[in-house]
Amino acid sequence: MASTSFHSSHIIGGNRLIASNLSNQLPQLMVETELQKLLSDEKARAEKHKINYQQLKVEHTCLQEKLLELEAENKSTLEESRLVKEKYLSMFEACGRELAEKVAEINELKTKMITPQRLELIKSQMLEDLEKIYIQKSRKQEDEVEEYRAAMSKLRYELSFLKAEYEHNQTEHVQQMQDLVKQHDIELTNLRQDRDATITKIQTETGSDLQKVRVLQRDNAQLNLQVKELLNELEEVRALKEKLSLESDNIMRTHTKQVSEQISTIRSLESERESLKRQIESIHHELTAVITDQNKLRGELHEVETKNTILKNHAEETIHRSKVDLSNLKMDMLKQRGELEKERDRLRNELEDMKQQLDISQAKVLQLQHLLEEKERDAVLRVQAAREEEFSKIVKVENEKFELETKLQEMERRRIDDEARRHADQEKANDRVSQANAAKDQAERELISIKARLGHMESLESQVERERSENSLLKSQVYKLQTEINGFHSAENELADSNMKIKNNAELLREELQMTKSQLEQLQNNHQVILMQQRSAMADDRVQLEGRIHELEEKLNESLAKYNRASVIHKKLKTKTALITEKLKDKLMLLKAQNTELDLEKKALQKCVPFDKYNRLHKQWKDLWRRHNEFRTILFSIPSSSSTSYKKKVSEVLLDASTVLQQSGFDNELEEQHQEDLKVLRLRLEALDKVQHQQLAELIDLTPREKQDIEKDVCQYSGSIKSDEEHSIKSNES
Repeated sequence: MASTSFHSSHIIGGNRLIASNLSNQLPQLMVETELQKLLSDEKARAEKHKINYQQLKVEHTCLQEKLLELEAENKSTLEESRLVKEKYLSMFEACGRELAEKVAEINELKTKMITPQRLELIKSQMLEDLEKIYIQKSRKQEDEVEEYRAAMSKLRYELSFLKAEYEHNQTEHVQQMQDLVKQHDIELTNLRQDRDATITKIQTETGSDLQKVRVLQRDNAQLNLQVKELLNELEEVRALKEKLSLESDNIMRTHTKQVSEQISTIRSLESERESLKRQIESIHHELTAVITDQNKLRGELHEVETKNTILKNHAEETIHRSKVDLSNLKMDMLKQRGELEKERDRLRNELEDMKQQLDISQAKVLQLQHLLEEKERDAVLRVQAAREEEFSKIVKVENEKFELETKLQEMERRRIDDEARRHADQEKANDRVSQANAAKDQAERELISIKARLGHMESLESQVERERSENSLLKSQVYKLQTEINGFHSAENELADSNMKIKNNAELLREELQMTKSQLEQLQNNHQVILMQQRSAMADDRVQLEGRIHELEEKLNESLAKYNRASVIHKKLKTKTALITEKLKDKLMLLKAQNTELDLEKKALQKCVPFDKYNRLHKQWKDLWRRHNEFRTILFSIPSSSSTSYKKKVSEVLLDASTVLQQSGFDNELEEQHQEDLKVLRLRLEALDKVQHQQLAELIDLTPREKQDIEKDVCQYSGSIKSDEEHSIKSNES
């Protein structure tokens, strides 16, 4: 390794001398390429060292993880052994407790030996328990009977309440039907009045309104059809009313619920119809709003044009400023180029310094390689030592585990032996207890026999007397007990008889309940039949209502289609108006040029014309210009709704223009051109007005009255335009 490093340093030194000798002759590019190659080689070596170091790091982390896993396993085995010990200790303690409990139970059983006194107490308790059971059963049966009676009373009350409710709902239904009939009659009268009004209007109109008459006839036919449909509906409603009056005697709460649901559906349908009407009205309002927005947009277009001229001026100013900035930037570029050349020379010097530092770094890299090899050897040795330690630990853990298993087996054997000993001790203790009891009984018997033998002779007479008295007492007690037993038997028989009676009553009540249930089921079946009939009738009504809804939806779709057509027409008109505005702009430009020419002529004429005459003509020119501007504003903002005001303004502007032309002292050529422009504008205004009225007629389904009013307005407007034209022609001729 040392020889290779020396050889490489010798080669690099030779290269450096050659590069310094040939730097004046060869181009600097060759030197840079050699440096880049050297740098790439060094980078590759450094990356290899990095990869080796990362691999060693990964192996080291894996070994550490394995060590941690082994330590965790060791801890888990220790914890398991500790838990096993605790389990066996707890089992030993539990066995001791069980032994103590069993000994206590034996003692308690000894104390609970049955005596004659306890037998009597048990008998008395049994009798009391039997009496309590019979009393509770009788009370329960009485409570059930009362509950059945209460249920019967409730059912009767509900029946009466349902009948009252049904009668009340029947009266309400009759009133609602009468209200519907009245509403239909009112609608019929209104429709007839409208029909009469339309007929009178048709008679008053001239022969040119034949198309309107046809439209009205169609409307009349539709209205007649609607009237017929309403009459059919009335007849159906009356027939339904008769059927309901015949079949509505046995209808109960279910009918009322269904009627309320049907009323709610009818109201919902009416609300939907009203919502559709509101939607149509909102669409009409939106149309009017769109027209107003169109007019506003025309005014905004004029403002945008003015802003456009201002922006053009700003653009020219910015162009001039950008040219000045360009010249400044060129000067800055020249300065920066000189600075960059200086930096290039400085970087060349730094490159030579970097070459020297590279040689030093190569030597350091070789040293680091030696150190890395030594560290690798140390790491291998450490890994081997760690593996040996781990193997020894595993062997120790296995030995400990085997020892613990042997200990566990010994503990289990001991536990089994202890249990066998305990069982033997228990059996021995039981035998000893039985032997002690037998010895005790024998001793007591012997004592009694000895005492009897000793005092037999002394207490024979006293015992005979006592026995006689005891016999008499016992006989009296037996007689009392027999009387009590007979009383208990009689009480039992009475209770049994009362139970039988209660059972019979309960069976009768059950039969009555079954009868009532069967009657209720019959009533429910009748109600269900009637409800099915009503549901079928309501289904027919629902189908009719759905048909109406479909008709309304079709009308709505037609109105939407008309609205879409109107929007398309509106777009076309917008494009046409844009073209017209462009043409008008061109004409305005020409007029401005003419105005400039007129200004020049005015300046030339001012020298010839006297001052008073000049002032008078100047005022007339200002009035003309003001009126011209008003005419322009009217042109660019004609609202569709206010057509009458628009006509008046147009007529006023035309009259003002004609009067001004009479008063002005311009040439005949200018007057002829101006009149030609006015005629063209009139024709365009007429075309625009006709198109707008056609749009309105297509967009809105106008009533006959509204159509008549609009056509009258159109006729008046065309007449006013014709009169204005005639007046202007006469004034021009005069």
